[in-house]
Amino acid sequence: MTDLFSDASPPQPAPDRLAALEFGITVPVPPEHAAAGFSEHIHLWWPAGELSVWGSESFFDLENRALVETSTDDEEAVWAEVSRADDGRRLEMIWRHQPDGGVPTEVTIVFHDDADSGSRVSLVHGGWTAEASSREDRAIYEAFWPLALEKFCRFMGGTP
Repeated sequence: MTDLFSDASPPQPAPDRLAALEFGITVPVPPEHAAAGFSEHIHLWWPAGELSVWGSESFFDLENRALVETSTDDEEAVWAEVSRADDGRRLEMIWRHQPDGGVPTEVTIVFHDDADSGSRVSLVHGGWTAEASSREDRAIYEAFWPLALEKFCRFMGGTP
């Protein structure tokens, strides 16, 4: 109602946002199997040598609704918290970038039925701000997610 008056304050603009990163792969298994391979066996395919705190010897696991990296000395770092998981078809996470903090973003993975070839797996990583640190993080994931999805695809018996 305050916008009816000529002296009303103009609405504040939303912070600048960068476009979401969007990737997809096809795997030769039904969506529920693809979802299980992604969430229950992430330690078998996650490219820890490319994205981790402690390097390629780290162990990644989705436990207690969080993506946790564990070092060989049993130190733990939380990379993401699961905000929604729907019947093996959708997984949404609040992503931290650096386990100690960073500007959080959102990662959504959806497992679609593809009658011709198994499942189409789509990953969207959004919520990027225009700040320099967010731009730097976004560039890291622009290179990382295709590599991670390629490894996942191979793990599930597909060819990237």
